[in-house]
Amino acid sequence: MLRVMFADDEPYMLEGLRSMIDWNKLGFEVCGEVSDGEDALDVMASTLPHLVLTDVRMPVIDGLELIEQASSLYPEMKFIILSGYADFEYAKRAMRHGVVNYLMKPLMEAELVAAVEAVAVMIQEHIAHRQLESAALDCLRLETISKLLQGENRQKWIEQANALLDLHEHSSFRCILLEPNIQAPNYSDLKQNIADKIKLTQVRMLPFGVGKERHGFLLVTGPEERELSTALLTEIMTSVRHDWGTAISFSMSSEHKGPHALQEAFREGLIAEMCKFPSGVEGIYIYQGEWSAETLPAVGMTESILDAVGSGCPETVQAHVHQLFIAFSRQSVSESWVSAYLDNIKLEILKLITQLGGDPKWTSNWYVPTVPMDIGLLERKVTQEILLAVELIGQKKGVGQDEIVSAAGDYIKSHYKEKLQLQVVAEHFSLNAAYFGQRFKKQVGLTFNEYLHVVRIDEAKKLLRREELKISDVADRVGYSDSEQFVTKFKALTGLLPSAYKKG
Repeated sequence: MLRVMFADDEPYMLEGLRSMIDWNKLGFEVCGEVSDGEDALDVMASTLPHLVLTDVRMPVIDGLELIEQASSLYPEMKFIILSGYADFEYAKRAMRHGVVNYLMKPLMEAELVAAVEAVAVMIQEHIAHRQLESAALDCLRLETISKLLQGENRQKWIEQANALLDLHEHSSFRCILLEPNIQAPNYSDLKQNIADKIKLTQVRMLPFGVGKERHGFLLVTGPEERELSTALLTEIMTSVRHDWGTAISFSMSSEHKGPHALQEAFREGLIAEMCKFPSGVEGIYIYQGEWSAETLPAVGMTESILDAVGSGCPETVQAHVHQLFIAFSRQSVSESWVSAYLDNIKLEILKLITQLGGDPKWTSNWYVPTVPMDIGLLERKVTQEILLAVELIGQKKGVGQDEIVSAAGDYIKSHYKEKLQLQVVAEHFSLNAAYFGQRFKKQVGLTFNEYLHVVRIDEAKKLLRREELKISDVADRVGYSDSEQFVTKFKALTGLLPSAYKKG
């Protein structure tokens, strides 16, 4: 709602302005009433009204002087002058300072309503335009960071980093990646939560996205500000994890300076995420150098992965693929070399699939992401692809894949009251979450969340039949913290509201 303020030295005029028209209906709330210009400036500073209705002749500071001072302080503020004098010179001076209307006393209701409606349209259009400009700038900032993270160090992007981000050669920063990837609107809430926690630390937060699946942010300080110490960042991220739950983890680069170093910082964050370099706090990983652990040779690991694929054991496949990617991250190998190595493994797997009867659609679904290579995302995609191949090979060989899904169903039935997530259940069975979700849907015919709702609503029906409980209590007992969500899901699955089901 827009804010309006009145300034007039006549009390009956203030009362009349307040009651003459329905301000709420016109989209305004009254935020202040004053009798002189000096008080008006004080109220403006604390309430920032969008519109001010002011008399011309007032004690201490008159209306025109008030408008002149306020216009320099608050250029977007709008003014309507109220005057008992038809003075052309007054009107000319007023219009020079952005006054949008000059109304003569005594005021006519229709005239005042028309003037206020016109101003409201003007203000709303200006707000919408400013929001569009802000959104465009945000997009440009995101693009600038994304380009620099991906190694686009052309002068254009360096200059935009200086101008839009205040990120220059003397700025210190760390790159922090989020895992798992948080989707909107949750990502916006998470960003705000982090921003609130770093406000008092003189650290700026610059969110970014690389592609659709990778989110993170830069924490930046200027040359004269405090160091981005590991202890400070760990404290902030620990607090965030406490608010959001331990399923979220953070992977941090070492400290760097200047926009040219963004690509290296991004790479360090990816390595910290994949290799899980510990910071002393669970779920927070900090890059500790290329040689913090024994380097594993990548060459020669193909046979181990293929043996695991042939054995049909998803857990072993995951372990071997993970070791392979750790080796990739710690060796100076080109992206084309990595792509070729992975293509060779996939080719051998495709040969095995072909020998077992093949699948003409399978080959077209296998691909390697293009440059730049995000080693963490690449590992997850390759793991998922190979696990799907393991499942297909198992089906071709007649090997059953039902046991884990059946066990997962039992696990859900035992833990439905908790805040269950696909990621949590997948980790419980040591499976990749995306692979587990596909496997569960294929076996059960429902997505993980759909099945969870079915289990919860079945239990709710039992409670409604057997016990005298409030609907909110039933919702809470079966795992819904939001009663409205419970009612919506109950009706969707049963065709009845919980109250109607209880009566029936």
